[in-house]
Amino acid sequence: MKKIFILLIFILLSLVELFSQWSTDPNNNLIVGYGLFPNICSDSAGGCYITYEYGTTGYPRKLGLERLDKYGYKPWGINKRILGEYPQQYRAKIVEDGEGGVIVSYIDRYENLPTWFERVRVQRIDSSGNFLWGPTGVRVTLEEINHSLQAVISDGSGGCVVAWQDVNNTYYVNRIDHNGNRLWGNNGKTLNTGGSNSLPILVKASDGNYYLQAGTITYRLNQYGEIQNQFSSTILGQPVADPEGGIVLSGRVGNINNRRLVAQRKDSLGNNLWQEPYVEIADSVGPGSFRVGINQRIINYSWLGTYNGQTGRPYFQSINMEGTIVHPNKILLSSDSSGITIIGIIASCNMNTIFSWSITSELNSIYAQMYDTLGNKLWNENGIIVAHPRMTYQQYITDGRGGFIIAGLINNFTVVAQQVSKNGYLGEIITNVNANHNNLIDSELSLGQNFLNPFNATTKIGYTIPASSKNQFSKEEWTYVVLKIFDVLGNEVATVVNEFQDAGRYEIQFNASELSSGIYYYKLKYGNQSIIKKMMVLK
Repeated sequence: MKKIFILLIFILLSLVELFSQWSTDPNNNLIVGYGLFPNICSDSAGGCYITYEYGTTGYPRKLGLERLDKYGYKPWGINKRILGEYPQQYRAKIVEDGEGGVIVSYIDRYENLPTWFERVRVQRIDSSGNFLWGPTGVRVTLEEINHSLQAVISDGSGGCVVAWQDVNNTYYVNRIDHNGNRLWGNNGKTLNTGGSNSLPILVKASDGNYYLQAGTITYRLNQYGEIQNQFSSTILGQPVADPEGGIVLSGRVGNINNRRLVAQRKDSLGNNLWQEPYVEIADSVGPGSFRVGINQRIINYSWLGTYNGQTGRPYFQSINMEGTIVHPNKILLSSDSSGITIIGIIASCNMNTIFSWSITSELNSIYAQMYDTLGNKLWNENGIIVAHPRMTYQQYITDGRGGFIIAGLINNFTVVAQQVSKNGYLGEIITNVNANHNNLIDSELSLGQNFLNPFNATTKIGYTIPASSKNQFSKEEWTYVVLKIFDVLGNEVATVVNEFQDAGRYEIQFNASELSSGIYYYKLKYGNQSIIKKMMVLK
């Protein structure tokens, strides 16, 4: 009877993998909920977390958090409401906590006009939907002054770094540890004052430190919040961390008749590494936002430019870490020229890159196309349709397997999401790893589901150490790989791997003969990254 029970559970788990809830129809994306302003981040297991504001027809606005697993199902059933001390919560930013959960940064607001209060708070939620920093989260500062714009990134240790601006345009930053404590003082660190009213931008450096772009000034902060150096720049936009502890700044220069997209790479001391004053990525750049993304040691850009006298055409170009333009000519993403908006750039397998854009003309759709490093198209000639009608307020992340997940709005208030595999198919979930197919992103840490699961005595666990491991981090100890097993109470019950390992794929066998029946978790830790998954022992 016990064997039959185990077989039935295994069959049910297999059916879950076979029948994904993700839609395969671009005309019918998966409905997440109803509200406004969705934000998305990975759950480190092929799925995602999505926040959105609901109850927006009146006061107060409410902030909801949903989790979708890699198959598109909602393991929590319904959303979790993120609360504060005041009636209204909104303007969320979310990041992974590095342990399978999520950290939400948001504005907590009281309003009884002409009186109003706004405070930045943060909340941490684990993968099971438990609130880890109390029912109302924690304040990032105890200063009693109204806040406005804010940004958040993970600190890689279960906590986060938050930057914000107050109503006087003064920038602040603080670090919250995994227990919700303010590490850089109760009021945080004060940076420049009287700056412009612009969104602070945070970047985690590959050496474990932080960059903060606050107005025209970029600060480099260490893990204690101390300013290591700072520099002013006219290149403002979307900074990205390089693999050697530095940063690449990108932006537009010139006037409306001669607007150019340029970039400059700086080392950790703030020295320019490329030609002075910058490298020109493209000329004749349109007024719309450009996008930038890094894929190992290649930085990719997409923007709207002019082609054959027609404006608003989507292009892309790439540049390497030496500051050399990769493609002899910029590459046209789409021949359509009406109402195009650049959405995103997603790193995929084998140095391939996915570009996405939306069209507001009669096509009214979101498209995506994958290119290799030579600029060759790898999907359909005209790309694939991801969503029709197109989403607005689009947010996207990698699915951890070479594809991506995108979230947005349709019909004004319907929050939807769609998953696209590295093969360009909607709703295709890639789970198997074999010698003939590279199913995982070479530049990212990955952890496979154990097999068999459930199991009696032994099971196999596969994982991948990033191909760029020796170049990505400056600290040698960050190549140390640890794989441990924990029970449901968080007690460590076994250490499976604890050694230095080169980049590549590994498969180990775990013997659970000394464990009792029940649910366990296995956690892979590599440098400042970690992934947690669940396994079941049945005896």
